[in-house]
Amino acid sequence: MRIAPAGPADAAELTKVYVEAFREPWPADTLPTHAGRAGFKCLAAWDGDEMVGFTYGYTGEFGQWWTDRIASLVAPELSNWLGGHFELVELAVLPSHERRGIGSALLDAVLDGLPHRVALLTATDDENAPARRLYHRKGWRVLADGVFDGAVLMGRTLN
Repeated sequence: MRIAPAGPADAAELTKVYVEAFREPWPADTLPTHAGRAGFKCLAAWDGDEMVGFTYGYTGEFGQWWTDRIASLVAPELSNWLGGHFELVELAVLPSHERRGIGSALLDAVLDGLPHRVALLTATDDENAPARRLYHRKGWRVLADGVFDGAVLMGRTLN
């Protein structure tokens, strides 16, 4: 397996992985919109010629939907986590390639070398879900429950 940068030019492969991993469509405008944001970083895992996973994020700022929505839902003492954070948007691995360390490798690689002080994401509120267990093992902690239906806000310091 190799991990390499990816982006809008890889949209077909990224979409395939997203749809298989999450079993739902990926809105067509999502990647191009996010790719235009400051600090955008997208990495894909390849098994030979097949993309088997990807992750991406960017610098989250006030004035962006997610950051503003989270700010409106969390306690004021969490405001120091918001604005200038790395927003981890997606982490997806093909079901046929799960439990091989690909998600862990992608997560480590996307966070490596970032200039941000903290990183944030939303994840399922199911503590037993594989993604939640991965984030917990990698040092993420729940900052707020119920930020979206069935989701928690998780954060991790980087520097």
